[in-house]
Amino acid sequence: MDKFEIDACVKWIDEKNFQKIALQVPDDDLDKVHDLIDRLKSSSQNENIEFFLVGDGCSPCCNDLLNGQYCQAQGLIHFGHSCLSSTSDDKQQSISIFYVFYQRSLPSDASTFLSTSDDNNDNKPYRLVFFDPCFRDAIEQYSSSSSNLIFSKINNENITDSSCFSLYGRSVHLPVTLDPSNYSIIFISHSKASLHNFALYFYAYEFYSFPSSSISSSKLISKRMYAIECARNGSSYGLLISSNSLLNLPSTIHTLLDRIKSVFDKNNRQYYTFLMNTLSITKLNNFERNIDTFVLCSSCPESLWLSPEHKQFNIPLISLADIVQAFETTDENLSMNYSFDLQQILSTMKPIDDNDITNKVDETKSLVLKHPNSLVLQQRDGINRGLDNTQKWWGLQMNDEDKNDEKEKHPIAELKEGITGIAAGYNHEKF
Repeated sequence: MDKFEIDACVKWIDEKNFQKIALQVPDDDLDKVHDLIDRLKSSSQNENIEFFLVGDGCSPCCNDLLNGQYCQAQGLIHFGHSCLSSTSDDKQQSISIFYVFYQRSLPSDASTFLSTSDDNNDNKPYRLVFFDPCFRDAIEQYSSSSSNLIFSKINNENITDSSCFSLYGRSVHLPVTLDPSNYSIIFISHSKASLHNFALYFYAYEFYSFPSSSISSSKLISKRMYAIECARNGSSYGLLISSNSLLNLPSTIHTLLDRIKSVFDKNNRQYYTFLMNTLSITKLNNFERNIDTFVLCSSCPESLWLSPEHKQFNIPLISLADIVQAFETTDENLSMNYSFDLQQILSTMKPIDDNDITNKVDETKSLVLKHPNSLVLQQRDGINRGLDNTQKWWGLQMNDEDKNDEKEKHPIAELKEGITGIAAGYNHEKF
């Protein structure tokens, strides 16, 4: 039970004086939840504290704030690996978050490399060391091992200091300008997704990864170049948003969406906004006639859908960064650093200038279904692509409102227990 850092959790709960706490635990540790709650309750000064188990509403690395709100939790304790997508200084975020990263010892090859850093000459004045959160404690003993090693820190706050570089929840103070001639990059990973993200961002730098792995930055770049071309060639886009992303980075995503829609308006592109909490290829294929390219507007930079190992299906699925690269830059000025970090993307976008928007639609049409499980679709000029108010979607079912015959409509029936036993004695089926 040491990895759960119970004393630190109890201290945080008592300092905040919380009454309701949401616990997000990895699947592998669900069998330990009962003992964990007993230890937390017995150690806390608050005898009336309540705990709720959440985590099935999003990826394990993200904070399940949606279910946390359903529980009316005041705080959430996230156990295990985190993509660090939430920022603690977002004033619109309603639930406080405490991380327990399951601290680990460094891989042996990483420990050896850091201990003998002065002997490894790559002709760079400095080396930036980034790592996954589970190595935070183990990395402290090497913080003064070499003068050319600069260690990052886990930080989920929005950094405004110009001398501080921030990426994917890590921040580091830079003595000189960030440039491939000044720095080489060291990344110690536990998550393959975070390794891919850092290798993609620093593809122009000398890059060392531990545990040692053969990662091809050229393949990562080639896939993003394909996504950028899909962004440029599309005429109709589907913006995919989840409720949990809106809760993790509310102000950032709202600002980004406003700017992305402004870019589409300026370039005379058509777009639709989908609120879809659980993505699936079957759902997205319902709109293959109407959507050229889907854009994933997710707060999670380690999303499986953006992984280089994820195979594309018949409709391209790209990131917000691909849209920015496609419409905000030219081929000669493509960014040397490619990031899925929404705050990084927002910092590279131009502010909205209403004078640059031409042929802007004054009135946005909307198609909204009132059922809680329905798909919310906000459309711009949707009649041109066959999406108008004569159609509605409910999950995977498509109904035509012109059908007024009640016999053709099948109402949702209450689930009832059926007949049990051995199947025998059928006489009404044709063989």
